[in-house]
Amino acid sequence: MMKSKIFILLFAICFIWSCEEEERGQYPLDSIPPKQIANPQVENIAGGAIISYAIPDDDDLLYIKVTYQLDNGTIMEQKASAYTNRIRIEGLGQSKSQTVSLVCGDRSKNESQPVEVEIHPKEAPIFGILESVNIANDFGGVFITWDNPTNADVVLSIASWNTTEAKYEEIENFYTNAGTGKGNIRGLNAEEIILAVYLRDKWGNHTDTISGTYLPLFEEELDKARFARWNPPGIAYANYGYWEIENMWDGQGALISPGFMGSTSVTLPTSFTFDMGQLAKLSRLKLYQRCNASQTYTAGNLRHFKVYGSDHPGVSDDLSTWVLLGEFDSYKPSGLPLGQITDEDQAFAVAGEDFNMPIGTPAVRYLRFDVLKTWGGANNFVIMEIDAFGNIMN
Repeated sequence: MMKSKIFILLFAICFIWSCEEEERGQYPLDSIPPKQIANPQVENIAGGAIISYAIPDDDDLLYIKVTYQLDNGTIMEQKASAYTNRIRIEGLGQSKSQTVSLVCGDRSKNESQPVEVEIHPKEAPIFGILESVNIANDFGGVFITWDNPTNADVVLSIASWNTTEAKYEEIENFYTNAGTGKGNIRGLNAEEIILAVYLRDKWGNHTDTISGTYLPLFEEELDKARFARWNPPGIAYANYGYWEIENMWDGQGALISPGFMGSTSVTLPTSFTFDMGQLAKLSRLKLYQRCNASQTYTAGNLRHFKVYGSDHPGVSDDLSTWVLLGEFDSYKPSGLPLGQITDEDQAFAVAGEDFNMPIGTPAVRYLRFDVLKTWGGANNFVIMEIDAFGNIMN
């Protein structure tokens, strides 16, 4: 009797174990391949194509797979589920015809006979972006702009010509998917330089290289040790706690608090002033916004403002006593709504944003900022750090 009970118990354990094993993974149920897709339609797009089709009537259908070849010869596969009637091909570079193969696969690991479809993709986005690239002489370097209407992930590379070794050497890479891009290369001497630009994408496609000769404009960084708090008649100094104006030139950058924050009791527009301690023809100001604790492109960071200057202290709250140097808007690479930022946005803000002064800006010593709008709509503006560049007169 005892042996019988043991046998029954062992049988039950083996049965349960066997059931558990059968439920793990998917074993072939049959050897019948699914039917083919029908009525394929092609929409050629930049760098690829979208193929739509009629899905076969097969209860066991799992996926539709397309096989194609990149420009460098790499064979690629893309799969779409059985619940969608379209599949996307991407990563192609040049605009040329290619025959691709589509098969249907089922849960029994069977695949249908292929259906061949001809596609003729448009050029990859990098070629159109290259045509839009503009490089202009700028203070201390060059200023670069480009358009990327499809928001493609690309790398824009800048190289300089090394006359000694007779070759180009990369000096800057811009990793971007912004619809409208811009960037600077700084630290170049005020002498002619040959620069080249080309683009590449994550699939290894790349454009030709275009080059030109440029002449960076002279500038030097102003000595921030000479900056000082200063207020003319009618413009009171107002800050928030220990977020004092001196923090704006302490060299701490965008991530280390505190910076300079305006009073919470005022409404925009509002002004603040300071003495640079030196007379200079400004070429640009670099402002660092608050980038920690989810503050990037929100709260009191400056979005729209004006900068005024004077070469003497005999000014007041009356704007007519000042010289308008420029009106500026802060730039957000992604253009996303408030509260949404990309890695590119964050990196751009942390590095500091340049605001270029017009050519011919007069020499000034005293600056006045007129804050008109903040990114988050806050009245108490914030600036973490400021750098100033130009031609120092004394």
